[in-house]
Amino acid sequence: MKNNPFLTVLLLFCIQVLLIRYLDYIDVEVGEGIGLAFMCFLIPTFSIILNLFLGESRYKKAFRYFTFFIVIISLLAFVALSYLGALGRAYQH
Repeated sequence: MKNNPFLTVLLLFCIQVLLIRYLDYIDVEVGEGIGLAFMCFLIPTFSIILNLFLGESRYKKAFRYFTFFIVIISLLAFVALSYLGALGRAYQH
């Protein structure tokens, strides 16, 4: 269990959610694009780094496929959220 990368990614996701909640609570003004990119690409970045340094593990092949999946999902989420944010700003004017 200590070498399980899926558990590491799950814990990183939980930390990211708590960090986003905390930043909303203290009302920090981070650029909208930077905040969205941080939200969408933090976990895939750590997943890629873990995949590179995983070494020989019984989870190596499954985690590589999971990394590809999470990168694709994050790219789609970033594009969709960017589009919806731009659409919302356009309707405000």
